[in-house]
Amino acid sequence: MVELEAWYDEEQDDAVIVRTSAELDAVLDTVAGWDGRVLVDLYVAGNPGRANFNVGLHGLAGRGVLYYAGSGQKWFSTETPDTDLNSDGRILYYYMNSDTEYPADSEIALDVVRRAAHEFMGTGGERPTASAWRIAPDWW
Repeated sequence: MVELEAWYDEEQDDAVIVRTSAELDAVLDTVAGWDGRVLVDLYVAGNPGRANFNVGLHGLAGRGVLYYAGSGQKWFSTETPDTDLNSDGRILYYYMNSDTEYPADSEIALDVVRRAAHEFMGTGGERPTASAWRIAPDWW
């Protein structure tokens, strides 16, 4: 298990350092309690170039999204990995009040999103296996 840097609140001057599963749950619970679709940006502390992992939470709907970038590839969570990679359907999640577009079919169950966040922490920044993935569409 590694320490993570969590970025999610526009009022933050510094990352929230997440050292334990309970601390990760506290961040996820906080964001899931906010209105709308909100992103948490997670990085391996001390090695932000290792991977970029976005965890999107839409608590009221019980849904969320995942985005993983590492080793020169970009991946989105999906429940239907065989969909058209260039489909124009998009949904908005917000990172510190900035619009971030995601493929419409990238929303998955919130419990899967949470498991993936814990897996990211537990594996030291590897792409989680808790979700199905597909390569980012051309428009992203």
